[in-house]
Amino acid sequence: MRIEMLKLENISVSYKDKVVLDNLSFSASDGEIIGVVAPNGTGKTTLFNVMANFLKPNKGTVTINDRLQYKKEKNELEIHKLLATFPEQSDLFEELSGVDHMKLYANMWKGSTKHVKEIYKQLQMESYVKKKVKTYSLGMRQRLCFAMIAAADTPIMLMDEVMNGLDVANVSLLSNHLMQMKKDGKLIFVASHLLENLDLYADRVIYLRDGNIVHEQKLNDTDQEYIKVELTPEKYETFSKKYALPNHHLYIAERLCCLPIADMDAAELEEWIQRLLPFKEKEITIGPLGTVENYEKYYHES
Repeated sequence: MRIEMLKLENISVSYKDKVVLDNLSFSASDGEIIGVVAPNGTGKTTLFNVMANFLKPNKGTVTINDRLQYKKEKNELEIHKLLATFPEQSDLFEELSGVDHMKLYANMWKGSTKHVKEIYKQLQMESYVKKKVKTYSLGMRQRLCFAMIAAADTPIMLMDEVMNGLDVANVSLLSNHLMQMKKDGKLIFVASHLLENLDLYADRVIYLRDGNIVHEQKLNDTDQEYIKVELTPEKYETFSKKYALPNHHLYIAERLCCLPIADMDAAELEEWIQRLLPFKEKEITIGPLGTVENYEKYYHES
């Protein structure tokens, strides 16, 4: 049975007259990766700081495992043991080695360093992990930051821009490790601007706007599938005048026409595809909206 590990209820945060989080609520369980998507300045960092117990909200409660409330000082040490945040590269010590950093995090949270070697081997860091950090490239530093939070091995992990500065091979390597951590029962929040990458490992993605969750995307949910085709505004206008488009169709970011197929039978589906063929600029696809498409839907300004 899955455990509801983290619960936010009616969280509000304001700075003077600016409302950053506005009555926000959600819950998350073990063995889950949740993507957090938002343009800069829309509350993502504030939300992470609230979940990390770095910032006390003006209103609302945060609870771990249905019993540990953040507002109670006596719970702070136990909360710290259950939750770790992704370190920033500016927090690294230039004169210490990578393995020293990993052992530091392992000792602070897990109280043991026996698992450190296995982690840096899995992350393919053997060639440099014992060298001083001042010799590291930006990509090596970012991989070290990931290795550090993996060494902490906490049940809950908050990772802000975990893939920054990484090439395709390292993004794939860390993505695979994230999926293994999910299988091990971790609850992981990942904020990232690499939207397509979130589709690979996240169970759901929450989108923030105006201080609240404007949409929650369940990546394994195929109930809302669409015929998707790229159309210029001119082609979309011509197409929509020629045919009465289905209710709840979408035209996203003035480029992507999406026709819902939930109420279509096979004949209707084929008919709409044939209608679209003369207008299409790229291939026609069928499926749910991806993270990039939802981002454009909720944040694109015409």
